[in-house]
Amino acid sequence: MKKSILFTTAALTLALTACTETAEPAEGSKDTSSMTLEEVYSQAIEKNNEINSVKSSAVLNQSVTMGEEGTINTVSEIDMSIMNDPLTIHQVNTTKMTGEGTDGESFTAESYITDEGFFMQDPTTNEWVKLPAEMSEQLLQLNESQSNPATELETLEAYIEDFRFEQNDDSFILTLNASGEKFSDMLIEQTGELMPDLGLGVPAETLFQDTTFEDVLYVITLDKETFLIESLDLDMTMNMNFAEQSMVMEQKLKSVYTDYNAVDDLTVPQEIIESAVEIEM
Repeated sequence: MKKSILFTTAALTLALTACTETAEPAEGSKDTSSMTLEEVYSQAIEKNNEINSVKSSAVLNQSVTMGEEGTINTVSEIDMSIMNDPLTIHQVNTTKMTGEGTDGESFTAESYITDEGFFMQDPTTNEWVKLPAEMSEQLLQLNESQSNPATELETLEAYIEDFRFEQNDDSFILTLNASGEKFSDMLIEQTGELMPDLGLGVPAETLFQDTTFEDVLYVITLDKETFLIESLDLDMTMNMNFAEQSMVMEQKLKSVYTDYNAVDDLTVPQEIIESAVEIEM
């Protein structure tokens, strides 16, 4: 019993120490801060929750291997403008696919997600369509967590003692290695939010019950003056087994956030509203 108490006390002490240490300065840094990880994290969540609008640019490199069927590689460049009240998103997504069963095709999809509807341009015809209100509602709920940079910080806050905490002259750099069983539930929940049923009509908890995650690495860069997120990178390998089919998915996501509170107006152009063809699902 005494050994158990001593071990628990030691572990708690190490965790608290990690949260109260200052950031390790990069070589050559002159403008160093004495703020602790806990202080920086608290400020970051507060400031990122206060934003009214933001722009983000992301590049997602993904490879998917289904059993022995070969690998499909996808590169997506995603530019988003986001306003929070009401939540409105304009997105331009350029995707190129290569590998098994593809012809190296590339397409660009533009969309507006608003409380008035979901408008999307068909990349094959360039015509605009309007999808049902219920789909717009679901997408807004899904994107609400993704459009607020603070959401990722709040999700990862439970693992604050596992972060590596560094700084340079302009930024705080927070790095989390989220591989291992400890992070499995959190990763499954996040993946389930991004892909609720993968179109298979299967609940996330069932779909991901035989899923493992490897080489999961988050890198979050915060501006030292504003505590706003400058960039968020995520590397992850996911191994799935479903219906006797194995799948390995590797993802590398690099996101950059700019123009905080500088998006003054984000509305669907009137010509799109008038020309969009309503589609029933």
